Amino acid sequence: MNIVWATSEAAPYAKTGGLADVSYSLPYALAENGHNVSVFMPYYPQVMAEKCADTECVHELLGVPFGEGSEEWARIRRHKVSENLSFYFIEYDRFFDRPKLYDWDGNEYSDNAERFIFLSRAIMQAVLALDIKVDVLHTNDWHTSLCNVYVKSALYNGFDNFKQTRSIITIHNIGYQGVFSKSNLYWTGLGWDYFNVHCFEFYDKLNFLKAGVLTADMATTVSPTYAEEILSPEYGFGLEHPLQHRAVQGKLRGILNGIDVIEWDPATDNFLPHNFSHKDLSGKALCKAALQKEFGMEVRADVPIYGVVSRLAEQKGLDVFIACLDKMLEEDDAQFVIVGSGEKWQEVALADYAKAYPDRFGCHIGYSNKLAHLVEAGSDFFVMPSRYEPCGLNQMYSMKYGTVPIVRSTGGLEDTVSNYSVDNIDSATGFKFYDLYPEALRETMRWAASVYRNDFPAFEIVMKNGMTSDFSWHHTAVEYEDLYQHASNKFG
Repeated sequence: MNIVWATSEAAPYAKTGGLADVSYSLPYALAENGHNVSVFMPYYPQVMAEKCADTECVHELLGVPFGEGSEEWARIRRHKVSENLSFYFIEYDRFFDRPKLYDWDGNEYSDNAERFIFLSRAIMQAVLALDIKVDVLHTNDWHTSLCNVYVKSALYNGFDNFKQTRSIITIHNIGYQGVFSKSNLYWTGLGWDYFNVHCFEFYDKLNFLKAGVLTADMATTVSPTYAEEILSPEYGFGLEHPLQHRAVQGKLRGILNGIDVIEWDPATDNFLPHNFSHKDLSGKALCKAALQKEFGMEVRADVPIYGVVSRLAEQKGLDVFIACLDKMLEEDDAQFVIVGSGEKWQEVALADYAKAYPDRFGCHIGYSNKLAHLVEAGSDFFVMPSRYEPCGLNQMYSMKYGTVPIVRSTGGLEDTVSNYSVDNIDSATGFKFYDLYPEALRETMRWAASVYRNDFPAFEIVMKNGMTSDFSWHHTAVEYEDLYQHASNKFG
């Protein structure tokens, strides 16, 4: 198949979150399986200039219709990763040479609608300019969702390049939908007949994600449980009814993300002071000591360490974790290590705990890839009390590193973690709780610690179950191949 993958970011070129990881790893896995994959994304010079110094310009003047009767000009750069995989970068500094990819100091750029209308239109024009015959057009989140609209429109459906195209959209986080003033429809080149409940219209505004979901041949989310959750008002963020419509039609599917098992491998991880595997855990004990030293905590092998690497945001439930801490720091013999940034009050609260309990509480406000790897390797438990979690990656990283996850049962956390009990010791990989209250989280953390202290052989089995689980992208790629074939057969 010829697959065109449209995204607003991809690692290692530009990254703000998990979308970037997916937008490299999944196309790479599909290319390894023999498909021709072309990934299109913006060229962000502020973060990509050095990384993409060796890219070649494959199209100097790409005409991009923008508004009524006007045209902008962009450049296409290419990085050829393998014979079957190329990354194409849309270079247009007016929209993409910004201090940050999407916002500045937490505020969205006022022209984000124009920026990503332009990106979607530029991707469609680039496909024509490079003469790619598209079997599958796979878009991601609201930033590229207009491609799903365009491929069905009179603007593009007459071109041979798109005659056999089936379109897919993946929702990575439905909390972000691209909702803008309806006046921005002008920039799309589409008529007002598209401003209706079956496409863009959303409470008298444009909703880019809604339009993509309703025009794509298939919609996916990044875990099976999340695909069910977003059909409810609690998780659907206002799109539950369009998604229910898609589900009834058989056009909504949840496919679990994978992880990069090369980068996240404790046996070869260059960030770690000591490597280890499920066959030899001695290096993990040394990483635990290194983690304690790194944060100035008391070096003890017997004390359980709870680790967190996260955005400090409402979605992640860290407010509930913070509410647990007073009692646990007063009553429990335990240590805590936090790496993250986000809401100011959470940053201040965590920093205050680190000052009050320096021997037992370590905190780094900000992000460090090296520290993230060390927390994954040196902690005994990894805590993820998310309000909602489309897929989640850290619980899978944790399991690969023998760090047992403690998670709220939602989204991908429900799908990837098997809850501990004495009856399923041979398959258990972590500890789950269900009600998002401090008491529920605290008691689950204490339950996990009691197994660690009182039945370490059972705890070690849980560790090794996680370490030997297969979270590679191979399985995900096979499921997407099946989806692409299904879309081709059903809607071709």
